[in-house]
Amino acid sequence: MAKRENIDKMNEKKEQKEINAEPLKMFIAIAPFCIGIAHEWASSLTCIFLLGYLWYCYFKTGKIKICNSVTMLFAALMPLAYGISAIWAVDSGMAVFGMIKFLPLPIFVLAIGQLEHDKKVELLEYLPLSGTVMTLVSVVLSLIPVFQPFFSVNHRLAGFYQYPNTFALYLLIGLAILISNEKWSKRNIFFGTVLLAGIVLTGSRTGFALLVFMILCYCILIKNRSVKIGLFVALIGIFAVTGIFVIVTGNTSSIGRYLTTSLTTSTFLGRLLYFKDAVPIILKHPLGLGYMGYYYSQGQFQSGVYSVINIHNELLQLLLDVGWIPTVLFLWRVITGIRKGNLQSRMIIILIMLHSMLDFNLQFVSISFILLVAVDVEEKTMKFVKKRSVLVAASIIAGCISVYFGVVSCFNYLKMYSAASLMYPGNTRALMELLVEADDVEEMEKIADKILKLNPDNSLANSAKARVFYSKGDFGNVISYKKQAIAYSKYSLEEYLDYFNMLYVGYQLYMEYGDLESAEQCKQCMLAIPDMMKEVLTETDLLAYKINDKPELELPEEYKEVLRTLE
Repeated sequence: MAKRENIDKMNEKKEQKEINAEPLKMFIAIAPFCIGIAHEWASSLTCIFLLGYLWYCYFKTGKIKICNSVTMLFAALMPLAYGISAIWAVDSGMAVFGMIKFLPLPIFVLAIGQLEHDKKVELLEYLPLSGTVMTLVSVVLSLIPVFQPFFSVNHRLAGFYQYPNTFALYLLIGLAILISNEKWSKRNIFFGTVLLAGIVLTGSRTGFALLVFMILCYCILIKNRSVKIGLFVALIGIFAVTGIFVIVTGNTSSIGRYLTTSLTTSTFLGRLLYFKDAVPIILKHPLGLGYMGYYYSQGQFQSGVYSVINIHNELLQLLLDVGWIPTVLFLWRVITGIRKGNLQSRMIIILIMLHSMLDFNLQFVSISFILLVAVDVEEKTMKFVKKRSVLVAASIIAGCISVYFGVVSCFNYLKMYSAASLMYPGNTRALMELLVEADDVEEMEKIADKILKLNPDNSLANSAKARVFYSKGDFGNVISYKKQAIAYSKYSLEEYLDYFNMLYVGYQLYMEYGDLESAEQCKQCMLAIPDMMKEVLTETDLLAYKINDKPELELPEEYKEVLRTLE
């Protein structure tokens, strides 16, 4: 009898210490509704929640488990690498925002590390429900004009991600989880139908190609014959509905985009151009360019007309941002996850990685969370932190940093740029917006100087400085700053024309005052502009002429006429 009571007490004690995984499961399913955690302010909120969950785990068990794994090492290295990159980054001020954006990764890995293995494998089970709800809500709200810009992009369903391609990937992941269960319950059939419809409505070519790939893989790997038949029927149905839609409406710009999939589309060739231009930069900068470094410096090395924040390839993006070491750790963890994972986790990893070779899905931190769960394998080596003072100190530091930069990011998001730059002077994003809005020369110069301290090669700031010196009649500095601006925006015809107009005014003024030497300098610079354009066109890649935005660098006829009078 006494032995029975002792066993009951031990079981009761075990239940009291057992950590509830439900809050984390719900968080993973709800996080995508916060714009996929694409913004730094969303990452800040995420950090606060995850820190709270870790404290719950600590109060429950009296300790925090730290797993010695490659996953933990990579997750911890990510924000650290972004923070340190401020030393050499293209833009030292914006590099810190990368640290804030990816700070939730190590805290998330710590959080899932508190769970037993059998609970970890259930963390993603709410994703089909989440994707179904997101699809239904997005479809309804996209029909309301005031919400349409948020949920629809070029008549393509974008969901709460506000980006159709990543939304399609999210729905694919939900569908993969459903199929892995190998059960055709009424609930699963409903969820699967909605998820399939959502994927079609996104108009994502890559998403559709991966859908076909996934269905074919499951038809080979799973044993349930009824599931295989259902998958084939669903695939045929999608093709049939899409074909009928295109025949009836003639519209191939939304769901009919699947039928225009090819290796010669502008979007695909454009991505190839991004990749081709970036490879030499990756080789020259093994430690990366820092957060937003690619965006701010692409004008220097691009060989075609484009302006993209992300390169549309997550491996190249990692290399561009933080260099080789984090990228190698990332690949190691992905390969290990595929090798050791079960069918569901392997499929999720493969879908995310294949899709991310042509898109920037991991810039949505909620997708990164899903990948981290999928690649997580049971680790044996553990360390335990029991001292409350250590946890308090770590929580205060992480919490304060998150809140501070989260507020700055929120100001950016709400277009409160004055408050954002005042709170964080290194906020190049806000300063550039303020520079565009500046209505007097003194203010323009002040803001441009701040930007150039953070990013000396910023085209907008250099152009603004040229404008300031133009107002002062200092054409030597006009030439210097304008050449720098053009060097980092070499496909912008407006920059060349603005430069030409400034020089022509300078030429006329110097001729009027008899300063023939300065007039000659302005004249020679004007005559050199067509050669500058020709040099850019000579270095332009052939792919640049096969995408929608083609190089157009030729002076208008009235400008050519001016040059003829000067020769």
